[in-house]
Amino acid sequence: MADRYLHHPFRFGAQGGVAVIDDPDRHLRDKVEAVLFTAPGERVNNPDFGVGLNRTVFDGLNELTVAALEFRISQAIRRDLGDEILVDAVDVEAEPESGTLVVRLAFRRRTDRRPRNLEVRL
Repeated sequence: MADRYLHHPFRFGAQGGVAVIDDPDRHLRDKVEAVLFTAPGERVNNPDFGVGLNRTVFDGLNELTVAALEFRISQAIRRDLGDEILVDAVDVEAEPESGTLVVRLAFRRRTDRRPRNLEVRL
């Protein structure tokens, strides 16, 4: 029988029960996205959790804020998911002309060490 994971973020399934998924890569990606989009202070019992990536959309896009964002992302992923993944690289690219922020994360699951990538565009 395959491993089953609670859907992250938590929600109810079609038959009224708790939604579960069988794909461990999808589950890990959902957890990484939760860290990226949860603002620090948003979780009551874990105020340091998250990066608050959606709040950075309104910050100025210069070299200093991009470097600080890369640091915050790598630290948050290592702190909040360090027992599950190894972060290889965090690359934040700002395109001020179009107002786009691109976050590329290269990481490996600790169990199999296979490289994985995640790209988020804001």
